[in-house]
Amino acid sequence: MSQKMICLIKPPAVECFRLAPATFKISPPLGLAYIAGALQAAGRRVMAIDSVAESPGEMTRYYKGYLIGLPLAEVAARIPAEASLVGISVIFTHEWPEIVRLIDLIKQRRPDLTVVLGGEHITAMPEFCLSTSKADILVLGEGEETIVELADALDTGRPLGEIDGLAFRDRDHNRIIVNQRRKRMTEVDTLASPAWELFDLKTYHEQRYVGGIFSASLSVPILATRGCPYQCTYCSAPNMWTPRWDPRDPVKVVDEIEGYIHKYGAGNFPLQDLTAIIKKDWVVTFCQEILRRNLKITWQLPTGTRAEAIDEEVAQLLFKSGMINMAYAPESGSETTRKLIKKKMHTDRLFESLRAAVSAKLNVVAFLVVGFPHDTREHLMENMPFLDQLAAEGLTDVSVGFYMALPGTELFYSLYDAGKIRINREYFSHILHSAMLWPAQSYSENLSRFAQAAMKMRIFLRFYGARRSPTERAPLLLALLRTLKGLFNTGARKTKLQMAFRNGTKSTYDIIKTRIKPGWITHDEELRMFENWEKIYREIRRAKLAEGLIQQLPIDTSKLHLSNYVPTLHADHRNARSFNLPSATTVAPSTPASVQ
Repeated sequence: MSQKMICLIKPPAVECFRLAPATFKISPPLGLAYIAGALQAAGRRVMAIDSVAESPGEMTRYYKGYLIGLPLAEVAARIPAEASLVGISVIFTHEWPEIVRLIDLIKQRRPDLTVVLGGEHITAMPEFCLSTSKADILVLGEGEETIVELADALDTGRPLGEIDGLAFRDRDHNRIIVNQRRKRMTEVDTLASPAWELFDLKTYHEQRYVGGIFSASLSVPILATRGCPYQCTYCSAPNMWTPRWDPRDPVKVVDEIEGYIHKYGAGNFPLQDLTAIIKKDWVVTFCQEILRRNLKITWQLPTGTRAEAIDEEVAQLLFKSGMINMAYAPESGSETTRKLIKKKMHTDRLFESLRAAVSAKLNVVAFLVVGFPHDTREHLMENMPFLDQLAAEGLTDVSVGFYMALPGTELFYSLYDAGKIRINREYFSHILHSAMLWPAQSYSENLSRFAQAAMKMRIFLRFYGARRSPTERAPLLLALLRTLKGLFNTGARKTKLQMAFRNGTKSTYDIIKTRIKPGWITHDEELRMFENWEKIYREIRRAKLAEGLIQQLPIDTSKLHLSNYVPTLHADHRNARSFNLPSATTVAPSTPASVQ
């Protein structure tokens, strides 16, 4: 067994004012727990710094929101002296500026440490992330096999260029090397179990950071499947996972659940899958296995699932096996919009599935998005009869977010090449605003950000003001009363709206408190950090296009549904490449001792 220690870090979570069911989820770090489990199974010493769980009441001002958890300087200070490698999870794009700062602080204290990053944002922008930070190595895509091979290579001196799934800085030649992507795992069940003993699940539960509706029972996230076979133009999943869905053996998933019951006393299990239910036989086997073992649990599908596999039989099994919350993601009531974003959904099948779920007494939420680049007022108004029908069928809640231009997506590249996106402070702020009541900016030529905010409020009023039965009186008032009740209810939350109101009230109070605190960096330092980022990304993008490593997508976003992004995606993954560091390259400025 190697005695070199690997330190894994969950950075502080980013929060904002969010009086809406569409929120950034703060939940136990499932991906990092899987990485820790893989390293432990390979005989590695691993410890974790979970910034959120170790100091959930600590807040630092950050853009229009705040960071929850240990201050960045404190995170850097807690890395043990015997650690030789630090791994940091970077899932969300709006986290990147804080990660740049964190790495800078780590390198100030320990220039010898190897800093490795992984996650969806890293995978989408590897060259950019290496050019704008002091990170040493990036793990792209699925990380369990890659991180183990990397740790071995650092011990033995094996060249990093031989390891699939890595990007790194060649300091001798001032170049960035991006290796070809590692092939997706085919046997997902062979993965080592998540090392949850390194993380404080109890604190997440007490703070209601559970990734679904709150349950009185301790929650443990579960991954039952990996990937998604669909190719929505706004989603970063195809770049992270490729358009492939891999289910685990449902019996082994239940084995894992039963293990957490005995080990932690857990009773609630949110499935954090991209698309958990695609095949009917899979979910039937899963539910029947829970029932066969007589497990008295609750479980949830909070991230969205497909309607095609859920009929009356399945819905009843879901309820009997403990399912309490699920979500569909139609994204829009407009058939035109769904076509343009490659959202494969059959409206009739959605309502059939919804009726079955409601009849089975399941809590069901639908996700909608306002402000796709092609959206017009007419497209958005098509949501209104759609919402009326959803309400009439008994949908519990709607979750409405603003369009996010996520890197690694077709829509992002189309908008960027059209000159509608600049990688600057405003861009990262816009991602954070997607869960708020108003957007930071609009990428639609037809709708201002104020028009989008008004439409979001109109959608809420339309849905929650709709009658659920012919005899119901004042439905909006009833919804308001139920929501207010949720603010004071100390038991399990019944709806996403109740949770949203509670969270929004708390985040408003927290934002007021953070206004009087020092920010994550000074204003001048913040401006310097972002100064060259657009130049860096533009140079990288142009170089990749010029060398034929990627293909030009239509800059008219309404044409994207006519193109097949998958061949370009696979070609990008297969091609190893190297680049000179961009001429505008900068790294985060040193943080004065007075800050943080």
